[in-house]
Amino acid sequence: MIQRIQSLYLLGSFILIGIMFFFPLAELIDTAGQTYEFLYRGIPALTEGAPAIFIAYPVAILLSVIALVSLITIFLFKKRMIQIRLTIFNMVCMLGAMGLIYYSINSQAGELNAIASYSIINAFPLVALILSYLALRGIGKDEAMIRSMDRIR
Repeated sequence: MIQRIQSLYLLGSFILIGIMFFFPLAELIDTAGQTYEFLYRGIPALTEGAPAIFIAYPVAILLSVIALVSLITIFLFKKRMIQIRLTIFNMVCMLGAMGLIYYSINSQAGELNAIASYSIINAFPLVALILSYLALRGIGKDEAMIRSMDRIR
């Protein structure tokens, strides 16, 4: 039911997390001037056929879970309590993703002796967190309205 405002908030959250799969999260520049791009899956190899410099499977898995839960939550509009629980779980995962991304980038910057230059894409989990909170408030209002209607009968 896409006409509900909380469904639009959840869709916006899904889109923001989905965008993170297509753009680099940070650029690492070492002392020699070599530039590395930190993607959702880590730092890929600089040359074709070489092994990846850093693999960030936890970041990729966590972002995938967040996107999947956001998408599933949109279609659970008839089960508001489950929708509330999944939204809270998703918000906790977003906080974890922000911390994990920050930790992964900084650990690789230290390992490569590089300076990290963060992308604006790193703010997307925070914006998605705010949208999820707004969706949670909307779902709560719907649940309160339904419960008040049941009391009247």
